[in-house]
Amino acid sequence: MQATFPHLALWQEVQFSLTGQSLEGRQSISGAETVIPTLRGRWSASASFVLKGEGAVLQWQAFLAQMEGRIGTTLVPARSRWRPRDRDGHAIAFCQTGDLADAQTHEHFGFDNTLISYMTVAAAAPLRATQIDVRNLNTTGLRPGQFFSIGERLHRVQAHWQPGAEGTSRLMFQPPLRAAIGAGARVELGRPVCRMRMVTEDEGLLDQSMPVLPRAQVKFVEAI
Repeated sequence: MQATFPHLALWQEVQFSLTGQSLEGRQSISGAETVIPTLRGRWSASASFVLKGEGAVLQWQAFLAQMEGRIGTTLVPARSRWRPRDRDGHAIAFCQTGDLADAQTHEHFGFDNTLISYMTVAAAAPLRATQIDVRNLNTTGLRPGQFFSIGERLHRVQAHWQPGAEGTSRLMFQPPLRAAIGAGARVELGRPVCRMRMVTEDEGLLDQSMPVLPRAQVKFVEAI
């Protein structure tokens, strides 16, 4: 089952990291260490949230029920401090869901705003590619270290080449593409996501002893 990630949860701490990028090092007789890359890096995330009010607490508990421990998956948004910018130099908004005061609509507790395309893929790229050409529509572009997603897969920019003759840019990123992509595919800059599942069955449990602001801690791992 795919659960909707709770947008009312207030981010307090968040860390995304790639694990499994290399095999355990081996040392020769001379002491030189050999590190072997695996090219199978997998995203892990740890986060803590503050839940303010009845709606946020119920939404989080509904999220846990839908996740069913490690069975379900969800699109975890990758929050970062320094945002990509639009063509006017303003930071691209992270939130894509508006609240409904004192109300809820099914599981969403809000409504989704219209998606804006800031960047698209300029040329098709094969499975396992680590570079793509992109076209900026309403952005100044991505900088090394920033996150983006294509579909349900998260990537982080390693290097960026200046725009070419046809107004395109080239990105080198990690991890490699999980699937081939076609020209025109949307590159998500505002709210990049990664399909993930919980690491253990008891992630995200809440203290039910009536704290003013309950705090939830959860760890995710990429679902491949």
